[in-house]
Amino acid sequence: MPITLTRQAVRRTFAATATVTLSIALTACGANFNAQTAQPYQPAEGTNADSGSIAVRNLLVMASEDGKGELHGAIVNNGADPDTLVSIASAPEGTEPAGATEDPVSVTFGNVRPMTLVPGQMLSLPPATGAPFTVTGGKPGDMVAVTITFGKAAPITTAIPVLTLDHYSPSPRADGGEAHG
Repeated sequence: MPITLTRQAVRRTFAATATVTLSIALTACGANFNAQTAQPYQPAEGTNADSGSIAVRNLLVMASEDGKGELHGAIVNNGADPDTLVSIASAPEGTEPAGATEDPVSVTFGNVRPMTLVPGQMLSLPPATGAPFTVTGGKPGDMVAVTITFGKAAPITTAIPVLTLDHYSPSPRADGGEAHG
C-alpha cells in the first residue's frame, strides 16, 4: 500500500528541509580559513614567536621591583632535525621587535648557554638542570626587546613582558606607582 501525504504534511516536510538546508548554509559562511575559531589565541601573558620549525611559547620575565629576575617560557622543536638554542640577548639598539607597542627596555641576560632542541620535544625555561637564565634591568610592567639565536633556524627578535614574581601584571596606581592584582 503506497504512503500518501496530505498537503499539510508535504508543506511541513518542505519547510523543515528548507530550514535545515538554510541553517547549514549560513553556518558554513563562518567556517572558512579566516573563521575566528581558526585564528591563534594566546590566553597567557607571555609572547609567542616562530622561526621555521622552532616555536617559542609564553616567553616572559618574572622579576622583582629591583629589576632582578628569571626568563620563563618554552621552546619547542616541531621539526625532524635537532637544532640548538645558541643565545638569548637584548635586541640591538634601533631594532623594532615584533609585538612592541612601546620602546622596549634593554636588559642583561645571564647564565644563557647553548642547549639542544630535540625534535618533537619542549625545552622549558628555566631549564630543568643547571642555573636559570637570569635577567637584570627589567622591572614589572616593562617590555624587553630580545633576540633569540638558533643554530639552524633564523633568529627571532621580539618584545616580551616583565611580570611580578607573583605572576601578576602590574597595573597603574593613581599616585603614579604600580599596584598589583
